[in-house]
Amino acid sequence: MATQMFAVIGLGRFGYTVASHLVKSGAEVIAIDSDENIINDVSKQIPVAICMNSTDKDALLAHGVEKVDAAVVAIGQNFEANLLTTALLKEIGVPKVVARASNDTQKRILELIGADQVIFPEDAIGIRVAQSLLSSRIVDITSLFEGLSVAQVVAPKELVGKKIGETKFRQKYKCNIVVIKRKANKSDITGESPRYNVLPGPDDTIHVGDILVVIGHEKDIEKLASSL
Repeated sequence: MATQMFAVIGLGRFGYTVASHLVKSGAEVIAIDSDENIINDVSKQIPVAICMNSTDKDALLAHGVEKVDAAVVAIGQNFEANLLTTALLKEIGVPKVVARASNDTQKRILELIGADQVIFPEDAIGIRVAQSLLSSRIVDITSLFEGLSVAQVVAPKELVGKKIGETKFRQKYKCNIVVIKRKANKSDITGESPRYNVLPGPDDTIHVGDILVVIGHEKDIEKLASSL
């Protein structure tokens, strides 16, 4: 599988959390900030760290930002720069732009100018954003305690039609499938409400469109996310 490439613009606490987590997960990251001191501080952890004005379209193009799979605009103190950067990223063709907002008004404005996702940042959210970028099959992920996480994963094609025991899911990913969430058939009297197979056994079969609720250590969830 080809290495994914991301841009993270604004390297405060939130942006740095996203960028460093993506790098640790094996992704290529272009980290951008207008403060040279910040760039110097993060350059050991993030190999490609660039000091530049992200509202300069030519500068973005010069550093190949238009080629990334997704970009995170994590500028916190300057909403005008956040807004202009988000708009420019969409203009130059970045397929997915995740933008930071401090309030609901900023969120609505960012959505109006084309942001694909708008979030209110905290460290834990930063990690979740990084994990969702690494794999579009991760629907949601929640930290529990002592490094354990629960994730909802769209069943990969290679598992469809196989029994859980056949997939060797636990041995391969070091995670356990605790629930299979499946859409009900249209003919069911329950309508479109999903059905839940709690604690499925090794003989239960995975179907197309199933959501697998898995539990495991955070590092193993990360490996699962990056392999799907």
